[in-house]
Amino acid sequence: MKKIFIAVCFCFLALTGTAQNKTIDSLKNLLPQTTKPIDRFRLIEKILENLNSFSGNADSTLAIELLKIAQQQNDAALLASSYNWIGIYFALAKGDNTTALEYYFKALPLAKKTNEKRRISSIYFDMALVYLYLLNTEGMLKFNQLGRDNLPEKTHPLYDYMLVQYQRGMSTYFLLKNQPDSALHYAQALMETSKRAKSLLFEYAALHLSGTAFAAKAEKELAEIYFNKALVLTDFITSNSAIWRFELGYIPYLLNENRLLESKTQANRLLSLGNQYNNNNLKLAGAGFMRQVFDAANNKDSAYYFSRMEADINARIFSQDNNNKIQALAFNEQIRSIEEEAKQANAEQQRKQNIQFALLGFGIISFVILFLLLSRRIITNTKVIQFLGIVALLVVFEFLNLLLHPFLERVTHHSPVLMLLALVCIAALLVPLHHRLEKWATAKLVEKNKQIRLAAAKKTIQQLEDKQNN
Repeated sequence: MKKIFIAVCFCFLALTGTAQNKTIDSLKNLLPQTTKPIDRFRLIEKILENLNSFSGNADSTLAIELLKIAQQQNDAALLASSYNWIGIYFALAKGDNTTALEYYFKALPLAKKTNEKRRISSIYFDMALVYLYLLNTEGMLKFNQLGRDNLPEKTHPLYDYMLVQYQRGMSTYFLLKNQPDSALHYAQALMETSKRAKSLLFEYAALHLSGTAFAAKAEKELAEIYFNKALVLTDFITSNSAIWRFELGYIPYLLNENRLLESKTQANRLLSLGNQYNNNNLKLAGAGFMRQVFDAANNKDSAYYFSRMEADINARIFSQDNNNKIQALAFNEQIRSIEEEAKQANAEQQRKQNIQFALLGFGIISFVILFLLLSRRIITNTKVIQFLGIVALLVVFEFLNLLLHPFLERVTHHSPVLMLLALVCIAALLVPLHHRLEKWATAKLVEKNKQIRLAAAKKTIQQLEDKQNN
């Protein structure tokens, strides 16, 4: 029965993998035909998203092309996406944690500037993964929760794809903290979400995280079931990061069960992948597990060899220079966030004051115009009304500009051309209204002036008649 299940899974996964590859290939075939910069950028993004969803990796050539287009367009949202993908490449393909964080921290303020939740959450989740590589569990938790706080709306097409990253991160965190019940809760939620998202990569994560949680709970039979299901998927997973996560739970389980030959096979696979892709994160984990295998087998020479290898790689990853650079990046981002928040608070306060001044100015001008129109004693030149009307129009336009500016920035993504078009449309609505009001006010003013002059003439005639009668 087990063999039949495995055979069915292999057939299903082969079809799924083929379909995914066809999607990526069909998207790549569209690239030569796509010349418009923005369209080409979105197409490359889609290719990278499919590639990352399927294999968990990123293509450096495509990521660099994204950056070139973004710089040409000088667009903050495009630059944020570009730096994010370059960071993913360094983190997942090369295992260069420091460089990956450097690009993530470059992407973050640009993503915040455009308030694009999908991109902000993505950067935070990617940062959390780097801190997991660095074995900094509290840093991982911090950025994973920041990713959750910035999830896009549930109606967003990539909402589930972002949610699974949060659930995977929380399950991993609780396993590292030896809290298997909490880890299992998130792993089961991850399984449900990954099925909705139709992501083989995250289903794989849910299976091996569940296996690790059951192993920690000493429920060997359930752990074995979930690990075996994950093993069926392993041959179809091309993501180095996903395999690293799997082995992080599976090899300790095998060692605990004294299954040294299987442990050695899995550890050797991890080390081979690390050497193949020159990925320090994979090499470090592989060397560490190989040392544990030979220690358990009482093979001192081999254990010493891999111990030296582990120490050498460990020194490269956790060197003082790298640690200082990572701390400086995090500190600089903290300072930048504080300064940006203060700047935004001041700008918001200034905007509120400007709105109040505009309303006050409009109120005063409106009062003067109404006073001149309704006064029964003062004769006013129509040019005065026209001048005051133009001033009132400018004040109203400035008031609407101040009021709608934040909304227009969000809608247009800070595009100067679109912002200008929006303001032109507002002016196009205001000008005809101003002309009608001006025409009405002028007519009222002429009528009022006539009445004042007529009243003055009648008074003069009456005084002359009174003098004649006297």
